[in-house]
Amino acid sequence: MDSKKEKKHKYYEIKVSIRDTHPPVWRRLQIPEGITFHELNAIIQLAFDWCGYHAYDFEVGATLHEEGTFIELPELDNGWFNHEIRNSKKERIDKYFKEYKKMKYTYDFGDNWIHDITIEKIVETDIKLINPICIKAKMADLPEDCGGPWGYEELLEILQDPKHERFEEMRDWVDNGFSAWYEDRTYVDIEETNRRLERYKEHAKFILGE
Repeated sequence: MDSKKEKKHKYYEIKVSIRDTHPPVWRRLQIPEGITFHELNAIIQLAFDWCGYHAYDFEVGATLHEEGTFIELPELDNGWFNHEIRNSKKERIDKYFKEYKKMKYTYDFGDNWIHDITIEKIVETDIKLINPICIKAKMADLPEDCGGPWGYEELLEILQDPKHERFEEMRDWVDNGFSAWYEDRTYVDIEETNRRLERYKEHAKFILGE
């Protein structure tokens, strides 16, 4: 009889919410252990259908009075900020997910899409999770380059008023944008989201131009 125990695997269940959205826009994801923060960045981008051509960072361990540690692509650091930086291509999520329950992810420092990440569960399993999975989602994907949460709210106001002077301009903009636009802003195609998530490793390389 084999006395060796079968190896247990882990996956993480996290909730990613975009700050300052009303109603809140969020995705609940199950993600594999052992991935890098750059791969986590790719997962979040695919979950919200971000295109990936803007910079990003993660901030972990922040308090009310002190900044935390920033995890990002070091080649994009412009030296403007005096804070500790770790390489998102090398730093893996596991030790941080054990130590912290929350962290912040920012995508596109112009529009400033801030995502609050909550680590809800660490799950042990006999079967290794290969691809991330979206198990629940609220509200449609947001359009790239619309000006952040406040620009998005202004966009909705314009599209609700066909007599607005910018209605035709914005109508054309969403119809021809990078992200799919649904008139029902509560609609989320989870099956399509999960198809995108299967490509997270390829997307991580695409962002780096590989």
